[in-house]
Amino acid sequence: MKSREALEELARVGPLLAPLVPLVEFRHRSWMTEDERGSTLAFLEAHGLAYVSVDSPVLSAANVLPRIAAATHEVAYLRFHGRNADTWNIRGAQFSGERFDWLYSADELRDWLEPIERLAAEGHEVYAMFNNNRHDYAPRSANELRRVLDEAGVDATGGVEPAPRLF
Repeated sequence: MKSREALEELARVGPLLAPLVPLVEFRHRSWMTEDERGSTLAFLEAHGLAYVSVDSPVLSAANVLPRIAAATHEVAYLRFHGRNADTWNIRGAQFSGERFDWLYSADELRDWLEPIERLAAEGHEVYAMFNNNRHDYAPRSANELRRVLDEAGVDATGGVEPAPRLF
């Protein structure tokens, strides 16, 4: 939850991790409400911390943030958790794949096309990571995002099937 104490704690992170880029993914919506969003992003930028933009289900739960593509560092980081509202807050899950059981469609990934293009045009180095870790959903979704980017003519690296092994 956003508080003075949490801000003070975050302010200490950058120097502890230097020269690495500290990525901050909030787990409480209080950080990114309409009233708090501007000050949260400004704080992260002032302290050299990279905001993690999250794709998750649209829920009113406190642990789900709105889908906001923003960058507070030269590194822009997008994290795709999947959109399975039925399993997001499942109790008693044996493994995380039960919560993040979602295979992204091309249309869902196209929702991020404009934000990715905008962040890249602003000079950010954009990374997309998939945490929809049920079965092989993460690499399949990453490949689908790469296909969507390629179709749109957006320069990208990664997310390409490796060459087949010859031995």
